[in-house]
Amino acid sequence: MKLKLIVMASLLLSLSACMSTSSPLGPDASAWDNYLSWYKVTADATTGDPTGFLGSVHDGSSAFRQIYVNSIGEGVNRGTQGFPYPAGTILLKESFNNAQALADHRNPDLTIMVKLATGQSPATGDWEYIMGANGGRRGTGDSGLAEFCRDCHLYAAATDYNFINSRFFENNR
Repeated sequence: MKLKLIVMASLLLSLSACMSTSSPLGPDASAWDNYLSWYKVTADATTGDPTGFLGSVHDGSSAFRQIYVNSIGEGVNRGTQGFPYPAGTILLKESFNNAQALADHRNPDLTIMVKLATGQSPATGDWEYIMGANGGRRGTGDSGLAEFCRDCHLYAAATDYNFINSRFFENNR
């Protein structure tokens, strides 16, 4: 029994270390208060795993997701401006556990990416990763959260660490 407790405690400590967060470099949570008025990248909520990299994150392949981008990054997302995204871009993903939650717009999980000024977080392509509407869990540099997010988003380095943009949906319908 003692061995089980020690193993569980060790596992919890290592998981919490992996998910360590960093001090905020981008704006506070009020910056995405009005995200529903932003450009909606996903014309309709998507489900499944369109990129092949989703796994169990962002509520997994059975969740419904909608993505928004603020006006600063809208041109890049639509393909009318080239990469990289300009500093100040905010990409926000809503994830809903099921179709009814989506229909009711009830309790979406929010994950947010904020493009920082060049050199603020080279390890993450100058992106800050944020979990939760209140912005309480943030990751830059080599924090556990930043590494967790970056290690997947690195596969989209050619599109400035962003998997999903308007052109992606146009080409993959």
